[in-house]
Amino acid sequence: MLTSRQVLLLFSTAALLSVVGCAASQKVSTESNANQTVVSTTPPFQTEEPERYRATRTVTVTNAAGETTVTKYLLARDVELRRDETEMAGQRVVYLTLPEGIFVLLPDEKLFAAVDNTPAGNNEPDSETAPDRLLHTELISTGYQKLGSETIGGKSLQKYRVVVNNAAGENVSTGETFLWFDEQLRMPVRTESRSSNGARTTTELSNVVLEVDKTTFQIPKDYEKIEFAEVRKRFQNKQNQP
Repeated sequence: MLTSRQVLLLFSTAALLSVVGCAASQKVSTESNANQTVVSTTPPFQTEEPERYRATRTVTVTNAAGETTVTKYLLARDVELRRDETEMAGQRVVYLTLPEGIFVLLPDEKLFAAVDNTPAGNNEPDSETAPDRLLHTELISTGYQKLGSETIGGKSLQKYRVVVNNAAGENVSTGETFLWFDEQLRMPVRTESRSSNGARTTTELSNVVLEVDKTTFQIPKDYEKIEFAEVRKRFQNKQNQP
C-alpha cells in the first residue's frame, strides 16, 4: 500500500547525492587522476542547492538479470516552495510543498489532496530515515577518493569514489559508488552504484535552469479536492491490477 511517508521519500530532493545518469553513448573523457583519499562523515566538497531552479532527475536501475527500469522526475524549487513530478502506476503524480502544507496532485484526473502523514498500518517496514537508524549514524564513516576531473556533456566535473566503513574499520560497502560533482552548481549531478551481484543504479540531474515560473507551485482552480486516503486507495487498486 502506498503511504504518505513512502511517497514523500520517493520524491525527496533533500538527498542531493542521488542525482543524474548519462546516456551510454555520451562521450566521457578523463583529464586527470589525482588519487586523494579523504575520510570524513561529510563530503569533501561544499554543497548548496540553488534557491530557484528546475531540472530533470533520471534514475536508471538495472537488476542482476539485466532488466532495466528508467524513472524520470521533474523537479522545481523556489526557496521554500517545491514541486516534484513523476509517473506512478501509469499515472502522473505531482507533489507540491507549500507554506500551508504538502499536497498531492493527480493531473490526469484533476484531483488533489492534502498529505496525511499518519502511517497506514503498524506493519509498515522501517525506512532508511527511521529514528533508530539515525541514532546509529555515528558508527559509520565515509571515505571519499578523488579521482580527478572528467568532462561529461561538455561540462568539467569532479569525480569521487565513495566507500562506507563501520566503526571497526571494516568495509561495509557491497559494491562501488561513484559521484560526479558540479563545482559551478555546487551539487552532485551524477551517481553510479554497482552491487556485488551486478545490479547497478545510475542517477542523473539534467536540464538544469536557474529560474522557475511561480505558477509551477499553484494548485489549478479547476482541481477537485479529495481525501489522501482516497489517493492511497487509487494507487493500491492500480498496483493490484493484472
